[in-house]
Amino acid sequence: MEQSANFKAEFTIADRVVGGDNPCLIIAEAGVSHFGDLELAKELVELAAFSKADVFKTQIFDVDSLFTEEAEEWKNRLRPRNLSLSQVGDLKDYAESKGLIFIATAHDESRISWLNELNVEAVKIGSGERNNPTFIQKLAELGKPMILSTGMYSLADIREAQIACMQGGCDELALLHCVTSYPTPDESINLASIDRMIDEFCCPIGYSDHSVDGLPVLGAVAKGAKIIERHITILKNVPNAQDWKVSSSWEDFPELVSQIRRMELMEGDVNREIQPVEQDGVEWALKSLVYATNLEVGHLLTPSDFESKRPGDGLQPTELPKFKGHRLKTAVRKGKKVSFRDIS
Repeated sequence: MEQSANFKAEFTIADRVVGGDNPCLIIAEAGVSHFGDLELAKELVELAAFSKADVFKTQIFDVDSLFTEEAEEWKNRLRPRNLSLSQVGDLKDYAESKGLIFIATAHDESRISWLNELNVEAVKIGSGERNNPTFIQKLAELGKPMILSTGMYSLADIREAQIACMQGGCDELALLHCVTSYPTPDESINLASIDRMIDEFCCPIGYSDHSVDGLPVLGAVAKGAKIIERHITILKNVPNAQDWKVSSSWEDFPELVSQIRRMELMEGDVNREIQPVEQDGVEWALKSLVYATNLEVGHLLTPSDFESKRPGDGLQPTELPKFKGHRLKTAVRKGKKVSFRDIS
């Protein structure tokens, strides 16, 4: 808690306030689902905009800087999925023209300068930077708000990353609960971790989802997540690729965003008060005290003389003890609502 107190509880990314009582920031994570095709990348932007996401995010890297010489298979796999700096700039302009905030994840140091040149609104740090504080500090030195995914992180790892952010001069940091598995099995989603992170860290807490269908997103929102990141894709069943397995598409992403907004409305607050929409229910659903039988003047009332029946526009059953031991000063008929005027 002491380290996280150095970070703001809420901050602004572009025109959106993140944290506090503000709506969830919804990030459409395109990743490398453009497969190096700028036109396909723009289709992903259109999907994000149509679905009413807030942010469009992509990933930038140089495979030779990112991987060792021995990782030739990974290099060959990801090399075609790169966009040039000029293409990413075009993509940023296109996203902003659609009303989206553009951010990016730089996976290696060669792309930090790209983030600076692109003047991104915020910097996203992938879970793969665990125990890499020097790199995180360099990202923090860009002077942008930061969003850190914490897949494979312990609490101690999160604190280490926070220190790196602070050393880089960053005091605007959000943490996303995340599980680095594509897809993540239901039993490993661990949404309870969001509760712990909210208790532990004084900064906005969110959730980066790698589930098959996005269902955990709604649970995360209900738990108070202030940022939601969900992968999006146009293409499915792509060989030698994994992001599509945990991505939403035209078929379901618009509905997921709509459900997030509905879930936010459902959250309410901690006060247990009668909701305005319940006022009609107070009358038709609650019960009133009525007489169980015809009774004469002077009758000594006992609990067996009463029943509880709808509607609830009369005396509630909690008033029954006030009648015990009293005598009727007027005759009453069975089913009549009970009144204090009936007793002496």
